Amino acid sequence: MKVVSWLLLIFLIGTVVWSCAGEDIPANATGYLQVSSVPPGAAVYLDAVYKGITPETTGFINITDLEPREYSLVLKKPGYMDYISTVKIVSGQTVKVTANLKSANGNAQEDTGNPAVTGVIVVIIVLVLVGFVVLFMRSRRKPKEPKKIELD
Repeated sequence: MKVVSWLLLIFLIGTVVWSCAGEDIPANATGYLQVSSVPPGAAVYLDAVYKGITPETTGFINITDLEPREYSLVLKKPGYMDYISTVKIVSGQTVKVTANLKSANGNAQEDTGNPAVTGVIVVIIVLVLVGFVVLFMRSRRKPKEPKKIELD
């Protein structure tokens, strides 16, 4: 039974590592981000670094040459709640974000969640539960009696 528990744990860890592994990305590959806001005129911050203001006309602020990975995106405009999100930049692709800013005296911004983060949290919970099951099974095992050695 111990072997089965360990094999199950190794399988689950392998599944998590395999699902989190990305494609091979060339070292010089970059991605792009285009950001707009409703209403326009919001300050854009990417990983807490100021990148500019969303245009007053229809259009986007363009952020280029981004390494493929996840970034924290924050938009700020006086009188409005901060728009906070995570964006995943993929090599050679353009990600477009249109932030609908909520009035500071209006309802709180609804968080729809990030499916990738939700999936990782579920996998972590499953691994923790499997760990508890393994510990429970180990604690219920009967201790082996020591071998009796007779001396002449």
